[in-house]
This record gives sequence, C-alpha cells and structure tokens, in this order.
Amino acid sequence: MVRKLRTFDYFKPQTVAEVVSLLQNYQEQASLLAGGTDLLVFMKTGAKHPKYVIDLKGIPSLDTLFWDPDGLKAGNLTTLQVILKDPILQARLPMLVQAAKAVGHPQVRTRATLAGSICTASPSGDMAPSLLALDAQVRVASPGGERTIPLAAFFRGPFRTVLAPTDVVTEIRIPALPPGSGGSYRWRPKLTAIDETLAGAAAVVTVEKGNVLREVRIGLGSVAPTPMRAPRAEEFLKGKQLGNGLFAEAAGIAAGETQPRTRADYRREMTRVLVEEALKEAVLQASQAGGRP
Repeated sequence: MVRKLRTFDYFKPQTVAEVVSLLQNYQEQASLLAGGTDLLVFMKTGAKHPKYVIDLKGIPSLDTLFWDPDGLKAGNLTTLQVILKDPILQARLPMLVQAAKAVGHPQVRTRATLAGSICTASPSGDMAPSLLALDAQVRVASPGGERTIPLAAFFRGPFRTVLAPTDVVTEIRIPALPPGSGGSYRWRPKLTAIDETLAGAAAVVTVEKGNVLREVRIGLGSVAPTPMRAPRAEEFLKGKQLGNGLFAEAAGIAAGETQPRTRADYRREMTRVLVEEALKEAVLQASQAGGRP
C-alpha cells in the first residue's frame, strides 16, 4: 500500500567529506539518495521513514566510470543504463551488461545505480551474482577514512550489509580479467508484475593451455538469504580439463550449495540449469577473447 510520505530534511552536499559529516551527525535517521529506485519505494510503502535524506547526485567524483590497467572503477552514481551503453564494458565485461539488462525496464535502469543494487542487499538482485563472480570490491568512506571491502564479505542477510550508518560507498572496483577469461550471467524471472528474478547464476572462467580451467568463480542470486558464491562447485572445476559432462556435474554441486527460502526444489533445479548454461557461455566468451587482456 502506498502511503503519504512523511516530511524530511533534504541535503545535497558537494563532496564525500560533507556526506560523511552529515552521516556522522544523523546516523540511522539519515538515508542516502542516489538513483532512488529502492529508497523512494521504501518511503512510499512505509518500510523506511528517514528524517534526513542526503542526495549524492551533486558530487562529481561519484559520477565516474573508467577502465585502467587494474580494471574497472565505477563511481556510486554509475547507472545501469550507462553500463548498458558503455562500449568498453560491452567488449570486456559483457556479462555485466547481460546482468544490467535483467533489471527492470529502461526507465528504471536510467535511475538505478550499480552501487545501489548491492547496498539494498536484495537476495534476488541481478547485479550481485555477476559482481561476486567478477571478484568485485566495494570502496567505502567513513569518519575513520577509506577502506575496501570484498563483495564476498559485504552481505550479512536479506537487505543487510556490513555498512555502518556513517559509511558511504564511493566506488565499485572490478579487477581486470587475465587473458583467456570469459563470463556469463543467466537468469529466470518470476511471472509477476515486477518481473523479479526467480534464480540467477553468473560464471567467470579462465582457461589456460590444454583447455584446463585455471580459475572459476560462480555467483548465485535469489537462491539463499543473500547473494552467494558456490565454493564447492568452484573447487571441483579448478584444474580440470574441459570435457563432456563436467559442467553438468559442477552445476549439480552448485545447486546443492543453495539455501532457497521458498520453492526450494524448483529453485535448485533452475540453479543447476543456469549454472551449466553460464559456464558453457563463459568458456565460449573465453575462446572468443583469445589472448586479449
């Protein structure tokens, strides 16, 4: 049910330091506004009642997206539509573009941000599985300075993260993939009005000479209380030579690692299907990438 918004004070700081100062003053009473696709819904439904809203859109340093030798750096304000349209991402990280396509519709993607997608910590979010498989890191500013958090250690429960009330995410970092790498994101939506994802699977592989899997990372969404990796399936695949039936066996292991809250049997079966699809497509991407870094 949509409710009338409660009154709140609005701030539009110009620097990250100002944001940190405001958060230090107001802590749990404040909410950060970037895209607003989640926050405004929470406020309208009564799930959140911030007394202070801090708008990040006036901070130029957060509105950045660039690639350097270390990999991709996406500022807090990077929207999913920017990811979809970026030619470097289309060439080097097409799986991230795939994931962005799974989110909502164009009107949502022009507002929704990559950082917001993980800060909401929705178990069924589409960006987190790919970011987990890409070994992403979260750069955070706080009164004590800046720190970097591996995304694998970022989620604490449904809609809960490790962030303190005085923390603000400034950047998402994705390390550059080594030569011979490829990735894929596959998902199945629920047949509902909001098109929420029923199960999602992301895979990143690095294939070395002799068709041996040197590195494998698998990210899963909507099949556990938080987005998750599939460590047993990853370890099963590492060091193995590509062959018939290998990915099907690994997909079965990954399905067994899930902890679905509802429709457990169906979600596990979908996980098995999606992980196998993602691994096969990731290997195809790796072969097409060749020696490109």
